[in-house]
Amino acid sequence: AAAFIKQHDTAHPVACIYGELGGLQDAAAHLTDVDVWGINVYRGKGFGDMFDVYADLTSKPMFLGEYGADAWDARSNSENLQAQAEATRDLTEEIAEHSSITGGVCVGGFVFEFADEWWKDSDGSASVHDTGGSAPGGGPYPDMTFNEEW
Repeated sequence: AAAFIKQHDTAHPVACIYGELGGLQDAAAHLTDVDVWGINVYRGKGFGDMFDVYADLTSKPMFLGEYGADAWDARSNSENLQAQAEATRDLTEEIAEHSSITGGVCVGGFVFEFADEWWKDSDGSASVHDTGGSAPGGGPYPDMTFNEEW
């Protein structure tokens, strides 16, 4: 798709969203027409070594296609706006520390998300702010559980 886009528009960079970094090196080797990679990473309140690992995988710039924290804390079974704000601030500051403006690999990021997704809990109702979430081995701060309805 990236090659097709470049055939019709040579004036704009082509981006592709990828999840965590596993397999990115192979994807980047095959998708050479991608100019910038978007990475969706949820590792708690920090990105760990993600920026350094990314820089070792490809020389192309990257942005965070999704980052942040939901407002539901599964540990206390309650809303936790303070933790959400803290995580969003800390993650945003970490993105700025790795900015391409100061020699880093990151050109920015998108907070996920500014709207609750009430339809995400398949066991719940699309008209109710349900609290079901999943924890597939990593996730947002503070509970490492994806509660995307929050």
